[in-house]
Amino acid sequence: MKLLIRYSLGSVAIGSLIVSFVESTRFILEAIRRRLKVADIMPESWIKRMMFHTSRFCIKGIELTIKSVNRNAYIMIAITGKGFFRASEMATDLIISNILRIGKVNVIGDVILFLGKLCVSLASALFAFLMLDTHKYKSSHNKITSPLFPVLVCWGLGYIVATLFFAVVEMSIDTIILSYCQDAEEHQGTAHYAPPLLIETFDDQNEVQRIGQ
Repeated sequence: MKLLIRYSLGSVAIGSLIVSFVESTRFILEAIRRRLKVADIMPESWIKRMMFHTSRFCIKGIELTIKSVNRNAYIMIAITGKGFFRASEMATDLIISNILRIGKVNVIGDVILFLGKLCVSLASALFAFLMLDTHKYKSSHNKITSPLFPVLVCWGLGYIVATLFFAVVEMSIDTIILSYCQDAEEHQGTAHYAPPLLIETFDDQNEVQRIGQ
């Protein structure tokens, strides 16, 4: 926190400002869209109608892209200590030059993280069902007529909490990948500081990358 406040507070502020600007723009466009829909005012030209309906998805895509760039920029700020824009440029260059490597790891990681979230949420739902199936909730004033709704609520809350915790794991994965790519970039394509298992894993990715080229 001391290093953050002393050296990188401006970078954090700039990233937050960009995200808030995009969010504000999306909020204004959504408000305009709702007003037009309530007033039943639609563009007459089919081109304008198509633009009207697709603008929402475009703004959402821009928002997700900005958030992804911000996250990778913050990682590079932590690794290199550069400013926000320089770190964003470095992160983008690393991702573009290692697109196959990062893409394959991210796909596998996303699948594993989704399975982890699903297992945690289902375990929470199962625990809730077993708790409600006891004698305490089958008699007297604590009686539950149907455990379906409480179990669904526990499943939803469990998934939300698991998503928040696994977001830290996802950030750690991205940090490890970008750290490896930066290490390889600084040493002519061969990482010097990565552990052997990570080097072996990404060497397999290099084979895939060479085949793709």
